[in-house]
Amino acid sequence: MFSGGRDSFLSCCHRVEEGDRVLLVTYENGSGLGGSNVEHAVARLKEAYGDRVGFHGVQNIAGIWRQFQLPFLNLTPSEIAAKWGEMTASQFNCLSCRSAMYVHAAALCRKAGIGRIVTGTRWNQGFAVEQESVIGRIRQLLARYSIELELPVFDLESDWERKNQLLMRGFVPKTIEPQCLIGAPLPEGGVSRATQEAVERCFDDFIAPRAIELIEGEKVPVAMVARSGRMI
Repeated sequence: MFSGGRDSFLSCCHRVEEGDRVLLVTYENGSGLGGSNVEHAVARLKEAYGDRVGFHGVQNIAGIWRQFQLPFLNLTPSEIAAKWGEMTASQFNCLSCRSAMYVHAAALCRKAGIGRIVTGTRWNQGFAVEQESVIGRIRQLLARYSIELELPVFDLESDWERKNQLLMRGFVPKTIEPQCLIGAPLPEGGVSRATQEAVERCFDDFIAPRAIELIEGEKVPVAMVARSGRMI
């Protein structure tokens, strides 16, 4: 799951250097800008690692994302609080969008016989969906389909260390990844415990069951991928 940013870029480096062939997939939900920018990062990785890096293109997940978004949009704040707790709209946006990515990635893996999803998630970015409590739930969901989730930079706390790891590999540590237009900065102090717990309850009660329905109902359109990484 390749955003084109430095975390997913470095995660790709780790996996290729461990001997894997990596198939990059970028997602857009219709609320971003500059989706094609990811191709610059892809080209840099291909130049360095050759055919060990493939690219499945920019996949539009707007339809999947709407499956999670629409019911939420008709709920009042009091209804949301009664269902799940004090969840902010910003954290629900991140949860629903990231979940849509995982749904598509899981469907793609099942169709292509791939057993691992890799992301550039880092816990210290502070977002609720990137904390271990939610990551553990995503792992359980993917394990249902014999898919492992690997997070090569999850415990990397320092942006300086990330920069240095890229420099040591000969990369200028700058990227021009696509930008989300509805992503909001975290409030001062980060996500509260109450909001984190609300996100967890929302995942358990609403996101996971809907994700299973989409994946197992084969309602997620994915282009087939050959082992070479070419789309079929």
